[in-house]
Amino acid sequence: MEQYRIVLGLEIGRDFLRAAEVEDRNGEYFLSRIAERKLESLNVEEMVQVISLLMNEESILSRIVSAAIDTTLVDKGTIDVDSDMRHEEIVSFLRAETAFHNDFVEKELRPAYEVISVKGDGTKEIFYAAVDKYLLESLRNACTRCGLELNFIDLDHSCSELTVNKLIKPPENYILITVKGQQIEGSFCRNGERAAYKYVNYTGEPFYFVTRMSNDLESLVDDYAGRIFITGSSADGFLIDLLQKSADSRYELLVPNENILQSPAVLSNQKLTPLPHYFSSVIGAALK
Repeated sequence: MEQYRIVLGLEIGRDFLRAAEVEDRNGEYFLSRIAERKLESLNVEEMVQVISLLMNEESILSRIVSAAIDTTLVDKGTIDVDSDMRHEEIVSFLRAETAFHNDFVEKELRPAYEVISVKGDGTKEIFYAAVDKYLLESLRNACTRCGLELNFIDLDHSCSELTVNKLIKPPENYILITVKGQQIEGSFCRNGERAAYKYVNYTGEPFYFVTRMSNDLESLVDDYAGRIFITGSSADGFLIDLLQKSADSRYELLVPNENILQSPAVLSNQKLTPLPHYFSSVIGAALK
């Protein structure tokens, strides 16, 4: 039976909102619209105004939304917990842990987690992320007021992993590194599943931190990545060229639009043409 669905991906950053509308035509994907707008704040009124204008100006058709949240807005990391800890116990532990990390500031953080690996010493490693409840509620309320059904929320780096898995057809092992602002985060993926994760804050040139990140990730899993994808707002062709010439030919910019059909509106988009990797996470959100 022929299947057709159209999903709007939204990415929420500290000062921007990106959108990508993707049509799924029996497993073949068509990128119909892509856009970016400035956000003055993360409150619900600002989101409603920006999303409404974007939908009207870009003639957005979908009313189903999947969202990606910039990881610089969340508390995140990896931690070992006892293998026999129940879900409720882990969530309670993460609430206390993230409150401590944030000096018990007056905001309620909503933690979520995924198991990365089960170890032989009676522990399991989990990746966790805790998002401000106010941000989540603002996003949900803004979507509702704009007539949108918000079905899914994830982190931008995770959505970029999905872009690699669904559009790039990667090798069995690959590394994804996101470079933005003063933060670099990376994940080692095996058969489409995250096997290791790490992030660091940095100052100076990202080149050295990117190479160290990829080496550290391979050491964590004692394995080799066939390809190393780079994305994020601080990544560019110069960084990739430097990495390929000075470090390793496996480095490449994550270019999601090379493997998806595109509408004339997308092909003529002056933002996408020079900076396609900027949209890897919002496209991934729409693919969810």
